[in-house]
Amino acid sequence: MKHLTGTREVNSALLLEVSRLMSKSEASSGHKIRGVLSLLSRWANLHYGRIMLPNYGQRALEVAYSYGLPTDRIAAGKYTVPFDQGLTGFAWRTGQVALITDVLDEPIFIQRIAEPIEGSMAKIGFICIPVNIDGRVCGVLSIQRRANPRRSYSEDVDLLRIIASMIGPVLMNMRHKAQPVSYLPAQLDHDGDRFVRMSESNSIIGSSPSLLSAVKEIDQVKDSEAPIMLLGESGTGKEMFARMAHRESQRRDKPFICINCASIPEALLESELFGHEKGSFTGAYRRQKGKIEQAHEGTLFLDEIGDMPLDLQAKLLRVLQDKEIQAIGSDRPQHVNFRLITATHVNLAEAIRDGRFRLDLYYRINVIPIHLPALRKRPEDIGLLAQHFLDHYAQLYDRNVSFTQGVYEELRTYAWPGNIRQLQNVIERAVLKASGQLIGAEQIGSILQIERSMHQASQSQSPLRDDARPVLSARESDLYQARHSGFADPEQDPGREESAKRSYMRICDHDSEQIRAALIRTSGNQAQAARLLGMTARQFRYRLAKLGLNEEFQSVA
Repeated sequence: MKHLTGTREVNSALLLEVSRLMSKSEASSGHKIRGVLSLLSRWANLHYGRIMLPNYGQRALEVAYSYGLPTDRIAAGKYTVPFDQGLTGFAWRTGQVALITDVLDEPIFIQRIAEPIEGSMAKIGFICIPVNIDGRVCGVLSIQRRANPRRSYSEDVDLLRIIASMIGPVLMNMRHKAQPVSYLPAQLDHDGDRFVRMSESNSIIGSSPSLLSAVKEIDQVKDSEAPIMLLGESGTGKEMFARMAHRESQRRDKPFICINCASIPEALLESELFGHEKGSFTGAYRRQKGKIEQAHEGTLFLDEIGDMPLDLQAKLLRVLQDKEIQAIGSDRPQHVNFRLITATHVNLAEAIRDGRFRLDLYYRINVIPIHLPALRKRPEDIGLLAQHFLDHYAQLYDRNVSFTQGVYEELRTYAWPGNIRQLQNVIERAVLKASGQLIGAEQIGSILQIERSMHQASQSQSPLRDDARPVLSARESDLYQARHSGFADPEQDPGREESAKRSYMRICDHDSEQIRAALIRTSGNQAQAARLLGMTARQFRYRLAKLGLNEEFQSVA
């Protein structure tokens, strides 16, 4: 680069490098785009490049690929731009180039999306170039530059136009070849040719009719205050749908509070939901808000509500009727206003018949039931999801990997009993185990064979009880709550550490069968099986020996 002095020389050399990068068949699309943005920064001093793609649910443009932008700020939505705002929104709406030479002197510019350029006190300019697919604007290439008398804005715009024209076909290829880009034909226009890319932190990805039906139902009730119940198998993305319903509602700027009713010991769930006053139990040295109070004016998502104990079901029903809560240890009711979203994979009709779920609560929460399809019922989305996870983990682990064409057919042949969560795990494992730049059907097939064996083995054993949950003594509950609330006083709690060692799940009547099932589910990993059952590794080994299962699982590490 040192021998290149003129702008034309630099631009010509840069475009040659970009062409070479784009022609690498082994490179993933995401790797190519990020590489181009890196070249623009290092060769042409065009910094903090980003490709903005639309999220129609939020009516905003979000960062899909970038170079130099902090990932935590991307995840927090700092660089997200509404369709109708700013320079980026103008380029998106009109299909025209937009630029300003000083971001501080332009009222239309959204100041938060600019980053200070290290070591420079010069004015910061901002350029937005539309990226087209088939003559339609599909995104925006946005980039920063500082004042530079040796480079004119017209030269940079010409360069970036060419770059944008090279990125467009890459996005097209991502749609048509492997469909890896996270596009969702939701909220379709009349011509049916509009796509949405949800943010990576809350991705809802696909194009199948069953998925689009669920998205449409969410859109139809987004401005309603009626409770939503999300139904579907584990791993189908219920929390992501709940977050989408919140984002699109009038409460989008208020809290979204999530709690899994099955993951918290029964003795502690009431405190988690309703909160407690100072001194209400041992170790409660200050007041703590419960999840319901935290969700005031926002959205409360109760995941796995089918596992909520009956006594708490009655209290939740009272909250929904009276719009008031009363924290543990308090004698003062407090008004609350929230939208409720619930989710369960439990058959609530059976639970009601068996006396495990209240019929009156069911009527309260089942106003808008939305069924989320299992992954096996939306096979056309598997390739799309797989590529999304591939791009994510390739970037996370800094791997330059891509799929061969046969991978997608291999993935579609599997039934995916664990749904999207299982697919995500499989792709992460494939990325980590990849020995080269290509992940082929054979490697995916070997991973899926292990998954099949594990699933078949787990089905042949007695499964873990759905109603098995951690059971703690009253003192253990107090100490657990104090520790997890962050206000236990070690000096006043000398038995804290020893008590913690006793706080594990007591497995009712089917210890040996549940331990076998846990070991099968975790491929024989005792540490993971112990965590699954709420024990420490030492407690698990003790129980294994006590039940005489050591010999049976002696080869299990």
